[in-house]
Amino acid sequence: MPAALRDLLATVTGTYTVVAEHARPDDMRPSVWEIEGPDGKRWFAKQHAGERLHQREVDAYRQWTRALGTDRAPFLAASNSKERTVVVTAVPGSSLDKLRLPAEQEREVYRQAGLLLARQHTADAGQPPPTVAEPDWDDKLAQLLDGAARYVTGDEIAMLRSLAKQAPADLPKVVAHGDYMPRNWMWDESEQRLRIIDFERTQHEPAVRRDLSRLHYRVLHHRPDLAAAFYSGYGRPLSREEEQARTTYAAVDALDSVRWGATHHDIDLIDEAHTMIANLRAEYTLRTVGW
Repeated sequence: MPAALRDLLATVTGTYTVVAEHARPDDMRPSVWEIEGPDGKRWFAKQHAGERLHQREVDAYRQWTRALGTDRAPFLAASNSKERTVVVTAVPGSSLDKLRLPAEQEREVYRQAGLLLARQHTADAGQPPPTVAEPDWDDKLAQLLDGAARYVTGDEIAMLRSLAKQAPADLPKVVAHGDYMPRNWMWDESEQRLRIIDFERTQHEPAVRRDLSRLHYRVLHHRPDLAAAFYSGYGRPLSREEEQARTTYAAVDALDSVRWGATHHDIDLIDEAHTMIANLRAEYTLRTVGW
């Protein structure tokens, strides 16, 4: 553990045991240590890979996570911006990625996931988000297509180009989680309560840019039961404009993910990207061929 994290932990607890270590050898992903105090209390100590990711997570804990409701997210115990480190409380439960739940309970998880995301998406209602210059859509798409060309087939490139050729509608920006996937959902079976973790990608952007497009094309596309539960919690269906933008954003996200995953040897991300591409192809075929 870096000295900077040991110093930060000293402001939270006098003595502790490192229960688990997830140190990253590269500079693209955070390193995380699971900590337990003498009274059994647990924390996670984290060193971010970059300043932007660090600031986003700190800002999320200070400004946005309270919108989720009482005891629905970790609490920021300490942070050090210079060293890009944080210490947050551990929350009860296990990542949904590691659980196999009965159908009724799984639907309840997704209902609560929709409810909590709706709360986060409306956390900043009425306040104009910061203005950020967006890159030219055509230039961005061309770069992504070129970067992913060696990792996907020519037919897939053509399909994704077709889906993403028109820039998405200019939709309202919300406080988006940025990686709202089951791996960041902690389900406590004894309480039947969902909690959300990992806010380093929280920022203002359209709800369908990442939060809803990734969840749809990686998980919900072939699970209408879970989709129905999720949107029951979310409180509203998507508009036609949002559905179209969701597809467009998913196409560029799949391109970016497969390239990044291959470049950085992230097998899980490559698998997720190919799941998105397969589901986008199925949707594209239905639209263009009708079967």
